[in-house]
Amino acid sequence: MSKETIFISYSRDDTDFVMKLATKLRNAGADIWLDQLDIAVGENWDMAVQNALKESENFLIVLSKSSVASNNVMDEVGYALSENKKVVPVLMEECEIPFRLQRRQFADLTGTDDVKGMKTLISALGLDSSVAKKLIDDDPKPEPKPEPKPGPKPDPKPDPKPKPDPKPDPKPKPDPIPPKPKSKLPIYIVAGIAAIAAIVFAFKDKIFPNQDQIAWDTTNIGNNIQIYEKYLTDFPEGEFVTAAKDSIAKKKKRIEDKLDNDDWQVALDTGTEVGFELYRNNHPAGIHIDKVDGKIVEVKNRDADDAAWNIATSANSVRSYIDYVMKDMAGKSKMNDAITNLKKEGKEGWLYSGTSSGSGLIFTVVKAVDGREIDSRTIPKTGDIVKAKESRRTYNSLSGGQAVGSQGRSVPRNSLAYVNNATVLGNAVFLQIVY
Repeated sequence: MSKETIFISYSRDDTDFVMKLATKLRNAGADIWLDQLDIAVGENWDMAVQNALKESENFLIVLSKSSVASNNVMDEVGYALSENKKVVPVLMEECEIPFRLQRRQFADLTGTDDVKGMKTLISALGLDSSVAKKLIDDDPKPEPKPEPKPGPKPDPKPDPKPKPDPKPDPKPKPDPIPPKPKSKLPIYIVAGIAAIAAIVFAFKDKIFPNQDQIAWDTTNIGNNIQIYEKYLTDFPEGEFVTAAKDSIAKKKKRIEDKLDNDDWQVALDTGTEVGFELYRNNHPAGIHIDKVDGKIVEVKNRDADDAAWNIATSANSVRSYIDYVMKDMAGKSKMNDAITNLKKEGKEGWLYSGTSSGSGLIFTVVKAVDGREIDSRTIPKTGDIVKAKESRRTYNSLSGGQAVGSQGRSVPRNSLAYVNNATVLGNAVFLQIVY
C-alpha cells in the first residue's frame, strides 16, 4: 500500500454518500482505501482495517451525526491524530464537529456549494492537477433546456381564381360546388414527432444509459482483479480502460508484496540458511532481497557458535571453556557463560608473573581480551588467556607486595589459564589465574 493512499473513515449509516464519494475519487485517479471496496473475501476485517489505517498517511473522516457518535470512528480519528497523519474532515451534514477537529479546515459537501467543497477537499488532500480536474469536471451541472423546434409551416392557401369577364349567357349556370376543407392532421403528427424527439434528446442519458459508465461503476464496487479484467474484455475501447489497467496493476502489486512479506516472515521464523535461500529463489527481486546475504552470514555464525558451545559444555572442563573463549569467530554469544563455567570448574591462585617492563615473564599472552597486538613481552591483562612457560606454585592471596599462603599446588608448564585479575605493584606483576 502506498503512503499516498487516502484512508476513508465513516459511519455505516452514511454508506450511500461514502460509496458515491469514494467512487468519484477513485474514478478520478485518487488512491483511496475503503473497507467495503478493498477488503477481499475471507480476509480478516479488523486486521485489514488496522493495517490500512497504519500504512495510509492521509485520513479522510466523513462527519455526520452518526459518525461523531461512533466510538469506532472516533478511535480511528484519535489514532490518525496521534500518528500525525494528514487528517481531512468532510462535512456530509450539519452536525456537532468534535473539538479536536474544529480548528481544521473541512470540506463542506452538505449540498450548499459542492463545487467549492470539492475544491477544498482537493487542496486539503494535495491531489495532483489531473485528479482535481476530473473531480471538478465530474461535478454535476444543470443541462441546458433544448430550444423548441419550429413546427411545420401550414400549407399556403390557394390563390383565388380570377373571375371571368361577364358575358351574356343564354343559359343559367349551376351554383359551383364549394371545395372540401384541408385536414390539419399531418401538422399535428409532425409537431408530435418533434416534441417526442425533443424529450428523447433531453433525457437521452436516462432513457439510453451509458453502458460503459454503468459497467465501470459496477466494477469499482466489486473492486477485484477478475471484475476489472472482465471490464477490459467487455469494453476494450472503453473510457476507463487506463484506470482499469492501473487498478489491476496496483492490486497485483499488493498481492505480490503481501506474498513477499509473508515468505520473508517464514524465512525469519525458520531461521535457517535453506529458508533464506528459498526466499531468494522465489523472490529474486523481492522487497527484502538485499538482506538475504547478511541473514545467511548470521545463521552460519550462529550455527558455528552453537556447535562450539556444544563441544565446550559436553567436555565441561577448564580447557574446553578456554578453547571456546579463544575461538576467532563472529557472533560468539556465550562468552559470559564460558567465563562463569570456567571459574566454576577451575582452580584459582595468585603468583608472581614477572616485571612490568616485560622481563622475566613466566606467562605468554595467547589471546588478548581487547584484541591488542601481542608478543613474548606483552604484559597480561584481566580477561586474557595465558600460557605457562614453566611450572610455578600458586598462592591464596596477595599481601604486602607478594603472594602469600601457598596452596601446595602448581600451574603445569605449557598449560593454559584465564587471567581473573592482573595487579602491578611497583615493578612486579602479579596474576590471579583460573587453571
